[in-house]
Amino acid sequence: MMCQKQRNKNVVYGRLAEGFTLVELMIALLLGSLVIAGVGSVFLANQNAYRTNVALGEVQESARTSFEFLARELRSAGANPCGTVSVASVLNAGGDSMLYSSGPVEGWEDATTVNELPDSGTGVPVAGGDAVRLSSVRDAGLQLESGTGPRANVKLENPTKAIKADDILMLCDVNKATIFQVTGYNSSNKTVGHNTGTSSPGNQTKCLNHPVPQPNSATGSDCTNFKPSSYLAVPTNYIWYVGENDAGGRSLYRYGRGQEATSSTAEMVRGVWEMNITYHEQGDDGYVDADDVSAWESVDAVRLELTVRSGGFGPGGARGAGTDNQPLERAFTTTVALRNQLNNN
Repeated sequence: MMCQKQRNKNVVYGRLAEGFTLVELMIALLLGSLVIAGVGSVFLANQNAYRTNVALGEVQESARTSFEFLARELRSAGANPCGTVSVASVLNAGGDSMLYSSGPVEGWEDATTVNELPDSGTGVPVAGGDAVRLSSVRDAGLQLESGTGPRANVKLENPTKAIKADDILMLCDVNKATIFQVTGYNSSNKTVGHNTGTSSPGNQTKCLNHPVPQPNSATGSDCTNFKPSSYLAVPTNYIWYVGENDAGGRSLYRYGRGQEATSSTAEMVRGVWEMNITYHEQGDDGYVDADDVSAWESVDAVRLELTVRSGGFGPGGARGAGTDNQPLERAFTTTVALRNQLNNN
């Protein structure tokens, strides 16, 4: 009897000590691997979709911002709050070349041929890329309190913090406008100086009346005749192009000057890889390249085609979301009318 109980106990213990068989273990490992592979594939798919969506968002945002900048500048090209008046300049020769450029629009087929653009460092233009120069005048919101005379300053109606020495401004009324350099601003008595001096490029004369230049020795009506209703404006001149940025990619750049006496380069939008510009002239049916424009003063519309890449990097960039881990790339096109040039001729 005791032997039988002992045998039953041994049988029970023997069965409790049994584990998975090798086949069962292999099946479990296989099923676990399949589950992990499935979860991993879903994760990778979601990660790739996320990267693609982020890259596409970057491309669309860069394109939208670029078109917003360029369209605003194009629409205002040729704008002059002084109206259609005779514009002269008392600036000395030899200053920043962008101070003397005229005409609302001018283009180039190869930005590297534009002498004003940098030839080294950040902002160097991409070879073969288009460039366009846009000029306009914006209202400074400053009116004269008293008319000008043979003295070398004008008095403003209200004080301002927007003017400093060496700024380039335009004084105008309904009949004429004169570009000059500020030689000093006195906020206490609201006077803007426009004398000759050592500024660069400096003024040829303190007299702003037409014809320019008037002699410094002129007095009374021989020198100037800007009335209290005259006001100050700011002439601007910028060149837009695609250049090399400091991350090894490309960006939309703006070179030029606003109120300053010297031009500078500014990176506007990263990821803009190429820019192709064509122009429409009044009376023509289509758009032509810059080299085929017959008269820049007759250009009344511009067609822009931008190629934009995600992340602003080259092949193999960190934000590559396209085929073979390349950056996502898209082309966008828009057409902008030059409002101030429509029916101008």
